[in-house]
Amino acid sequence: MNLIGRVISVFSAAASGVAGILVILLVFHVALDVVMRYVFNAPLDATILYVSAFYMVAIAFLPLAKVEQNDMHIGVELLTASFPQKVQGFLAFVAAVLTAGVTALVALRTGEEAMAKFATGAYSIEAGGKVITWPTYFFLPVGFGLMSVVAAWKALAMLLGRPSGLTPPRIDDPYLTKDPADD
Repeated sequence: MNLIGRVISVFSAAASGVAGILVILLVFHVALDVVMRYVFNAPLDATILYVSAFYMVAIAFLPLAKVEQNDMHIGVELLTASFPQKVQGFLAFVAAVLTAGVTALVALRTGEEAMAKFATGAYSIEAGGKVITWPTYFFLPVGFGLMSVVAAWKALAMLLGRPSGLTPPRIDDPYLTKDPADD
């Protein structure tokens, strides 16, 4: 189980990594647009389209699996915190199964939509130019699909009573890690 959990974690981390890179590209793109607009009076074409259709969609949906893996979705434990551990475990299992099922259905439906947009070659017209937008539709099925896999794997691990192995690759930051020799 640990090997499969680590493989799932690698895909989850890769999707989140792509989203992180896109955050940096978004900042660079918008900053470049501002400089071009106000310094050279020549703004970049379609910046708003790229930000809203490409960057923001990817940034919002690609990290869903990582958020699920780390149990970082919003949760209200007003009542469940006082339940016995067995009941809490059962509810966590039910939540994982429901999450896996719902996100799998969302991934399938958004995947159908992405394929339809791909087949028609969806695009937008911005500043007199044609900007292809069909690739952006694939961020949703990838994000929801990975989230479904993570939730299903967590549910299976709970059912079998074994660790899921969903651990991200660890990268130590030398600036945050204190070396005992420095004392």
